Amino acid sequence: MLLPILASVLILLGSPYVGQIRGSLRSSFPDQYPWIIGGVTATAVVAAIGWAVVRLRQSPHESSPDLSPRQPRWVRYTLVIAAVAVSAGYARAVSSGDAEVDLVEAFHVVEYGLVAYLFYRRWQRRPDVSGVAFSACAGLALGIADEWVQWFVPGRVGEMHDILLNAVAVGCGLLFSMAVHPPSSLTLPTSRASRLVLGAAAGGLLLACAAFVDCVHLGYDVQDGKAGVFRSRFSTQALAAAASNRPERWKVSPPPVRGFHHEDHYLSEGEWHVQQRNIAIGKRDWWTALREDAILEQFYAPVLEIRGRWSAEQRLEFERNARGLERASYRSDAAPYPIYVISRPVFWTITLLVAGAVMWLASHV
Repeated sequence: MLLPILASVLILLGSPYVGQIRGSLRSSFPDQYPWIIGGVTATAVVAAIGWAVVRLRQSPHESSPDLSPRQPRWVRYTLVIAAVAVSAGYARAVSSGDAEVDLVEAFHVVEYGLVAYLFYRRWQRRPDVSGVAFSACAGLALGIADEWVQWFVPGRVGEMHDILLNAVAVGCGLLFSMAVHPPSSLTLPTSRASRLVLGAAAGGLLLACAAFVDCVHLGYDVQDGKAGVFRSRFSTQALAAAASNRPERWKVSPPPVRGFHHEDHYLSEGEWHVQQRNIAIGKRDWWTALREDAILEQFYAPVLEIRGRWSAEQRLEFERNARGLERASYRSDAAPYPIYVISRPVFWTITLLVAGAVMWLASHV
């Protein structure tokens, strides 16, 4: 069990610094950077497939440890092909169009596929499907924890999209693992206690995922007659409180930019709108730039003090340029990931009911 745990700890503790490492590589080798990331990923994938083919050719029929029926060669090849096809298909479906981002996500698939393999090897000899199920739960739990760390620290972004990517990688890693090392059995546990443990693991995973969604993706519609509407993780009252206390707080303790520190998400949200404002200026979309600046002045004024406030001359120029371009209303899409306006009591009531149902079903099947 030591190896998968060490790999998991390495991923979690290294998470705050991965962006810095990639940044150093990019600045040191700007032209070669995509080839370095892509080359490492492609080498790992080709090596894994080659090793699997060699192993399958050496043992075309492998008995499971409990002498259950052997798996035919075609089944095991199908599992390998499915693992590659699903991972490639999902990566293509969620491709951002940015080569660097897509290569980093492809590396994530390899990384979490390897973690799934390590956990699976630890639990492979369990006499039922729990070996596969526990491996999946461990990999998914790591994926959630990893994204939570990335959301917590400055300079990284953790969101549900990445958890889904990690989940696909874990699933493909398990398909590959079952092809190379067939499980003892895929039958349900015979004892009620074992089924209850499986249900508790699944329910706990669901609760952890829901807690992540609560922290990262639940928020509010913030409305202002002049600025428009935007979504924030902070309520209107919380934004006002943050705007009031941040200047003094930042004087005493400037917001961290890297390392294992707590990211100031109020600052991060303000920077979303600064970026959106600047993009609008680059596109000569003056009306959008004015609306984003109005959001910043109204709700994120301390961010403007450190990220740049327009001069009076600039504002007058942009207002002149925007004349005749006004629209009836404005809704900002500055947030880089979805923020959902859902009642937290309703969200958690449904989550707890589903988690309880999973545990009940697991113990009564």
